Amino acid sequence: MSSHLAVLASLALAIFFSPETLVLGLVIAGDRKVPRAAAIAFAIGAVAGIAFATGIGLWIAHASGADAAARHGSWPGFIVRVLIAVALLVLGASRAVNAIRKKPIADISQPHHQPGELRTALNRRFPKIMRWMEPDADLSISQRIARGAFAGFAISGLHPKVFPIAIAAGHQIVQLSNPGVRGLGVALFAAICVVPAVLPAVIELIKPGAVVRIKESYERIMKVHGRWINAALLLGAGAFVAHEAWRVMPKG
Repeated sequence: MSSHLAVLASLALAIFFSPETLVLGLVIAGDRKVPRAAAIAFAIGAVAGIAFATGIGLWIAHASGADAAARHGSWPGFIVRVLIAVALLVLGASRAVNAIRKKPIADISQPHHQPGELRTALNRRFPKIMRWMEPDADLSISQRIARGAFAGFAISGLHPKVFPIAIAAGHQIVQLSNPGVRGLGVALFAAICVVPAVLPAVIELIKPGAVVRIKESYERIMKVHGRWINAALLLGAGAFVAHEAWRVMPKG
């Protein structure tokens, strides 16, 4: 049980140290018209996104027979564990490579920002909707709040770098058979991983206008140290899940 809790905490910290959520939240909190409302909407959307992705992980574990209630290993459960382990190891390796190369953290608020392949494909497929997501788009107050909520949900529940981590966390939660320990695991995971989502709103409420300066400082720190921490957490969690997959691999 303690090992599963440790891995769950590692996954939560991996989300905590993922720069995408906090950087986007700080960008949203820098809205010209409704910074506080947009930041709060982002926080609500992000929490909902994390719950959504984690819930998918819970469902996958139950459906595949990879939960703690399963007495014998099954091939679907083994395959799920392998896929989760591979996803975590690939993400961890990617973070390590970005740390070595000192790759800049993507900032959509910069005029020279070049969107990734996924964003480019979405821009081509849904041009009107994606223009609505641009920081300098001329939107009404209600549209800005809705944009903040959608951005929070997307970055925490759909982003390809966060979604697999939340799914892995859902898988780890169902490995805790004791209801009390499982509740502790859920509380631990939630308390850690929602911090980047709610921090921009807290900053804007306490010290309005400070998000731009904080974003620049945070990016400097993350570029030097954060990615190595994130890579170590993901690689460690991936290795543990891979070991678990090997341990419960069906023999027949």
